[in-house]
Amino acid sequence: MIRLSKKILRDLARTHVWTLALGLTALLGVDALQLVVPRVIRLAVDDLTLGRADGDSLLIQAATIIGLAVGMALLRLIWRPCLMGFARNVERHLRWEMFSHLQALHLDFLRTNPTGEIMARATNDLANIRMAAGMGMVAALDGLALSIFALGFMFYISPTLTLVAIIPMPLVVYLTRQMTKRMHARFLESQESFAVLTELGREVLAGIRVVKLFALNKKEEARMAGAGREYLEVNLALARLMAFFWPGMVFLTNLSLVLVLGVGGPLAVWGSITPGDFVAFAAYLGLLTWPMMALGWMTSLIQRAKASMKRVDQVLGVTPAITDPDEPLALMPENGQGVEVKGLSFTYPGANGPALKGVNLTAAHGRATAIVGRIGCGKTTLLSLMARLYDPPADSIMVEGRDIRRLLHRDLRGHLVVVPQNAFMFSASLRSNLALGRPGADDEELWKVLATASLADEMRGLSAGLDTQLGERGHMLSGGQRQRLALARALLLDPPILVLDDPLSEVDTETESAILANLARVREGKTTILVSHRLKSVAFASMIYVMDQGKVVQKGAHEELMAEPGLYHDLFSEQALLAGIED
Repeated sequence: MIRLSKKILRDLARTHVWTLALGLTALLGVDALQLVVPRVIRLAVDDLTLGRADGDSLLIQAATIIGLAVGMALLRLIWRPCLMGFARNVERHLRWEMFSHLQALHLDFLRTNPTGEIMARATNDLANIRMAAGMGMVAALDGLALSIFALGFMFYISPTLTLVAIIPMPLVVYLTRQMTKRMHARFLESQESFAVLTELGREVLAGIRVVKLFALNKKEEARMAGAGREYLEVNLALARLMAFFWPGMVFLTNLSLVLVLGVGGPLAVWGSITPGDFVAFAAYLGLLTWPMMALGWMTSLIQRAKASMKRVDQVLGVTPAITDPDEPLALMPENGQGVEVKGLSFTYPGANGPALKGVNLTAAHGRATAIVGRIGCGKTTLLSLMARLYDPPADSIMVEGRDIRRLLHRDLRGHLVVVPQNAFMFSASLRSNLALGRPGADDEELWKVLATASLADEMRGLSAGLDTQLGERGHMLSGGQRQRLALARALLLDPPILVLDDPLSEVDTETESAILANLARVREGKTTILVSHRLKSVAFASMIYVMDQGKVVQKGAHEELMAEPGLYHDLFSEQALLAGIED
């Protein structure tokens, strides 16, 4: 798989090259000033031990150390915003890339990958990458610079003592190499376990009404407890690994100090090095302690980021199944040809058999066309293909005489608007949900389409009118109100072709009749395609297509279909009988 996240990081680094250069220069400046401090201390110790010290010299040396400290503080004020800001930009850009890419992916990917899993990748995984791009980069450069220059100064003071001090170093390298692969596997398991936990929490909260109505709280608590235990066990295994790694690094660091004390002490006593040299050498060894410890932390950050980048690339690396054509055709509404379906057959990915088989139908321009049939006969699949939520075969669906596969998505979906049966509302105001496609619509236009959907009177009774907050998924509204609001939202766009996928299934028959009468008035001269399980509601359509088991089995006007035996006559008679019994 192409490491897309790495490419994005490289591109961002090129874009922010001067900011990174400034930050890295300031960071190296801090290291340089840190390396000068032991030299000043060396002079002070030697002056004191040799009796050369006086008040003025000690004051100058103290002022020098204070000045170095102030300089380090100022340089930190520069590198932190530059380097940490770059890390935040990495996280923000990757999140935008993921969000943008997810919107372009086909429905099958979104259906087969739980929302919680995707959310975990867009939050926790991106935070791990940010940490590696920020503190990981700082620890790597800082540790490398301090190591090289501290070792250089140590070697200058005493080559023998330096060789003694680095005896544990090969063990550090060996320990790091041995632990790296194990840590990577554990971090990957941890992220996957976190994704499962996130999805379970999201699912329970989204379905909280069902949980309450069926008294499933104990069952869901047990599921959450099980997922929590698994997440805990994975992280405890990781913690045990880190518990061995970190103390091992600290032990090897302290072992260097023990060796230096054992060898350097006698050297200072015998005069091979001055007391100031010994103190400075110990100070440089202290500076070297941080890179050795940072190696473990940096390794941890990098392994977390590698595991997370792999998970992010699994999303970014998915190729959208439906894309805009390289050479799109212009949609020409003036053609006035409506929608034509020719020999359309379609099978869902992974399905055992076709959902549609050789479907032919025409929704004439300026007319109302209905599609009816039993549940599962392929009506919704056909409408999804018209909107190109799935890709139909070439030249099988024509809109205004154009193959929809040759049109840009925005052109097709701006011309042909589908109102689904399951009306989704955002956690926003009534106004925002209603004016999704036309944010600039004025109040008069909004109330007009609400009236057409027989919803205006009910919405006027809300506490804040159009500015009333509807809550998550519009929970303040009933199912029927949400459906009518979705219909009003589509009517506000006044599209040339309006497709209604049983959008009034939760509305009573009297209200439905009023809405359909309003639709016939406002949609006069425009193309409308209706799907409904209530055959009486679509009897006015100029052409009705009857589907069964993925095929069109009948077509004609209501009177023609009722005059001949067949599925339409049977379904209409059954529904009329049931309506009579209910009355």
